[in-house]
Amino acid sequence: MALKEHIDNTFRIDPGPTPIFKMALSSLSMTVPLIIGYFNNHLFISMIGALVGLLIYLNDHFGSFAVRIKHLIAAFLFLTLAFAVGAYCAGNNVVIIIVLFILSFLVGKSKDYGVELEKIMLFVALQFLTGSSSQIYKTELLPLLGYVSIAFLNYLFWVTFIFVIVKHPVSPMISKRETIKKIMSQNKTLKFPLVCAIFACLGYFAATFYDVSHPYWIIGTYLIVILPDSYQSIYKSGQRLCGTIIGVVLASIILTYIHDPRIIMALIFFFSFFMPDGIAKNYWVGNVYIAALIMLFLEFGIPNSTVAEHLGFWRIVDIGIGSLLGVIAALWIRPELIRDVIRPLRKRP
Repeated sequence: MALKEHIDNTFRIDPGPTPIFKMALSSLSMTVPLIIGYFNNHLFISMIGALVGLLIYLNDHFGSFAVRIKHLIAAFLFLTLAFAVGAYCAGNNVVIIIVLFILSFLVGKSKDYGVELEKIMLFVALQFLTGSSSQIYKTELLPLLGYVSIAFLNYLFWVTFIFVIVKHPVSPMISKRETIKKIMSQNKTLKFPLVCAIFACLGYFAATFYDVSHPYWIIGTYLIVILPDSYQSIYKSGQRLCGTIIGVVLASIILTYIHDPRIIMALIFFFSFFMPDGIAKNYWVGNVYIAALIMLFLEFGIPNSTVAEHLGFWRIVDIGIGSLLGVIAALWIRPELIRDVIRPLRKRP
């Protein structure tokens, strides 16, 4: 396949529309916890609730209502437990690397068996990394879990309300229990999950050794982009980096001039409303909105950090390193890809 075709595959836009109810659900899931935190002077803590609202939305597969609620409850419990375990492991890099190896292996093992299980395992690893990233999360764990619960109950409320009002069509969902049984019964190669786990731990060790400020951004990105199909992994790495650069630059420009939390919450509502449409268009377009949202969330946690500490620049650097790590792992699994891309270039006169 020629290089141009690879680029076209990476950035092709799907023209299909996104249902408005998904867009409304996305915006309400992230904005309401922040509004509650604003009126209770808990904006920093409510930021984690808003982030969990984002993760819960991304874990919602819009199946039949009863199955969907069970899936959301399971996702919430696993995400909350992962964050709490991560918070208690904060500062102990040896334990973090051991747990990260196990979680990364399970992420790699689940990536070939359906999106329902894959997303839960991926976001469990991300929540563990987030919780372990700062000692503050350990000292503020109880109020943080309070806002995480508020975010979940808020999501359940709007899921029920919108489902009753809209009666939107449902999508078939794969049972996670049956998927786990399938994984246990099949004797597939361990190469991919082992590469997934080893590169995650090596990346985390290198990031902490060189005192990178946000190693969890690097490893989180790597776990998102690494896929059993090496071509798709490289495509996703490019999409992730492209969307992040645009979203971070856009949010950084906004935060240079706007610091009023009420206006920032309005912007979060705007970006979260259009995020589902972006994801439907292409992963890189959705990442523009996600990257901007993360920067806006962080303004509540570390005010003025975008300008004073150049947080946007370091976010792009860390996501770039994570994307590169994903490409290296993909080429490690299938080194012949380099030859496949270079061969058409050599044939040109």
